[in-house]
Amino acid sequence: MFAPGRWLLPMFWLISNAICWIRGARILLIAPFESHSQCMLMTPYIEALSNRGHQLTVIHAYKHCKLIENVTFIRIRDNYNVYSDFEEFMGIGSTTSKWAEMNSMTRIMVNCSLNILNNFEVRSLMKSNVTFDLVVLEPGFTDLLFGLAAYFDAPLIGLYTCVSDWNTYNMVGHVTSILEEPIMPLGLKSVRNLWDRIYNWFYTTEEWLLIHLVFLPKLRFVYDHFFGHLEQSFMEIRHNFSLILLNQHFSLFKARSTVPSLIEVAGFHIPKVDPKLPDDLQVFIDEAEHGAIYFALGMEQESKDLPEETQNVLLESFKSMSQRVIWKFEGEPPRSLASNIYISKFLPQQAILAHPNVKLFISHGGMLSIIEAAYYAKPVLGMPLFFDQFRNLEVLEEEGAALQLNINSVTGKELKNTVNRLVNQPKYRENALAVSQRFRDQPMHPLETAIYWTEYVIRYKGANHMKVSQSQVKLFEYYSMDKFLMVGVRLSLVVGIVFLALTKGRCCLNYLIKFFKPVLPVIGIQRNIDVIS
Repeated sequence: MFAPGRWLLPMFWLISNAICWIRGARILLIAPFESHSQCMLMTPYIEALSNRGHQLTVIHAYKHCKLIENVTFIRIRDNYNVYSDFEEFMGIGSTTSKWAEMNSMTRIMVNCSLNILNNFEVRSLMKSNVTFDLVVLEPGFTDLLFGLAAYFDAPLIGLYTCVSDWNTYNMVGHVTSILEEPIMPLGLKSVRNLWDRIYNWFYTTEEWLLIHLVFLPKLRFVYDHFFGHLEQSFMEIRHNFSLILLNQHFSLFKARSTVPSLIEVAGFHIPKVDPKLPDDLQVFIDEAEHGAIYFALGMEQESKDLPEETQNVLLESFKSMSQRVIWKFEGEPPRSLASNIYISKFLPQQAILAHPNVKLFISHGGMLSIIEAAYYAKPVLGMPLFFDQFRNLEVLEEEGAALQLNINSVTGKELKNTVNRLVNQPKYRENALAVSQRFRDQPMHPLETAIYWTEYVIRYKGANHMKVSQSQVKLFEYYSMDKFLMVGVRLSLVVGIVFLALTKGRCCLNYLIKFFKPVLPVIGIQRNIDVIS
């Protein structure tokens, strides 16, 4: 479990008891995506808030998600085909330009928001006299829904499921370099030389243009239709977040500059006590003489959708391994399944990874999977497919706790060799353990951190004292242009003095030549006489 410092435990106990009076706040939580992984992330947070006595209304699009007692759920129907459009957008092996990608994302996010804003129960909620003390939502590409916070005149909190980017930072007034934090990391290069930096500059400035010229204008148009009568404009509400909870941590993802309203809570979906395995799976792993390997592509991508050739490569490779393999497979089980392979559509991933006899995690590199692999100290063989999965895996790869393969072109030999390296070379296990120890060493469990700061915003009515106004961030000072100006002035002075010295020197030389020109012939004649003599 996360290791709190001894001196912080009594302090946290005092804080917990000091804020008991905050129980009973009315909270509106919006989860617009039909994503099981987001359901897994949100559920512990909702449960914890409910257990603290808060009254929650949850607007969600989940088909299958745990219902929580004393929480009001409004289930959103997909009347605009968002899910099928998104599946097509993130299809396995698909490639497209960034401009086409942003146009598709804009259409999907507009339709996703319309699913909510045109829902009968949501419209009834908006027409009622109900009030909320807080609105919580996923801030990634959901800008249209920010208007609900303005509509209910409630503080706004973001719960960001991916690694933060420059657009997220801007929402809380934290201006940061788009070179460092792109929204869509696929295609960005590691900076090794000047040309890589120039390429990344082109890549991320194009991204900035896409957001401001393609994405935001279309969303602003729809926003004005639903919320144009409110005092807060579209751009004002975008920069009015009281707090954003980030599903990242500096011990795992790279350290970043920050502001008070950005709080890292990676791992808050992981329970304090390791979950239990079903009896048959417990025995299967316990009796694995050479250990077990767990293979899963997450909840949004499924093994059954892989090309048949790829499925056969995986199956034949797993059959030939000395380890037992636990495979999350959603369709009909493949033929000629070997006894060392355990297949199921639903698997308790955290319970599997918590087992000490599991030696390797073969993963797509989704955000929650990477965090769980880090927490449970498992080396990872990454087979990324989409969006942030490539960047997520690079984090563990740089730490020496992971390797990557291309799932669309992997061969049996390549797969077995890579598995053998990760399982049999101690450095990968040792590096994974080092990452885990660093990640677990936190003063309190991340869920407790998330709840504390959520209630902090409620307690201080939006906590305006935490906000950084963009008007306070002067571009000239932020980018140290005064220092660049001073360096430029000094260099200009040096160059000017050198140029002046050279120019004046040349003028003096010309003057001397003109002055001595009449005397030069006489001097030449005298030299000739001296030579004859």
